[in-house]
Amino acid sequence: MAVEKTVPLDAQDRDFLKSIPLLARLPGGVTSRLIEGHGPVVMERGTILCTQGQPAHFLHIIMRGWVKLYRIGDVGVEAVVGVAGPGDMVGDAGLLLPLGHPASAEAISPVRVFSIDANALNAIMHREPSVALGLAAALAQQVHDLTTHLEVMKLLDAQQRTAHFLLGLCPVETGAHSLTLPYEKAVIAGWLGMKPASFSRALFRLRRHGVTVDRDVVSITEVQRLAHLASAPGERDF
Repeated sequence: MAVEKTVPLDAQDRDFLKSIPLLARLPGGVTSRLIEGHGPVVMERGTILCTQGQPAHFLHIIMRGWVKLYRIGDVGVEAVVGVAGPGDMVGDAGLLLPLGHPASAEAISPVRVFSIDANALNAIMHREPSVALGLAAALAQQVHDLTTHLEVMKLLDAQQRTAHFLLGLCPVETGAHSLTLPYEKAVIAGWLGMKPASFSRALFRLRRHGVTVDRDVVSITEVQRLAHLASAPGERDF
């Protein structure tokens, strides 16, 4: 069974939460009412934060770690529809949909999560329209991000999608860089619309473009070269 542990809310946590776009748009007093008196929860890998089709009881803000968003189809096959990391919110769509959460969420690493009670948030939204507008803006940003991801999925082949993913982890635009894959390769493959074997092949083929892989450590000899590959016309390869 996954273990959860509540920890005290410290000054660093408060600053982090107040930087979240939803809370940053709100008057200070409203934000304080939402976060004070509660503490973040540390969850182990494998913890389920919410379940597809179930009512939303909390809005979860990811402070550390990674959470997989996924749907189970009619034939029981899992489809990864998103990965949430620090600063992202989980469960916000479920607050507004009568059918409950559109996807399940599972911790794929140890995570630190701050959860806001859905009833308290709904009550504040009725009194403070700015809260509802902030939540709508957050959902609009998610739609924008998913649209961008869909464009990548439709236009790039497997090798290019892998390159595009690695570039998103690079803090530099030129030169050499080494990085550690943030979560397991099977989840990355699912998010990129591939089978794990296809993702492994795509990583292997990137050797021709200056990319080497040692377990979860990826070394790139020239980031700009990888960016050129990701933006070039490619052939679909699943």
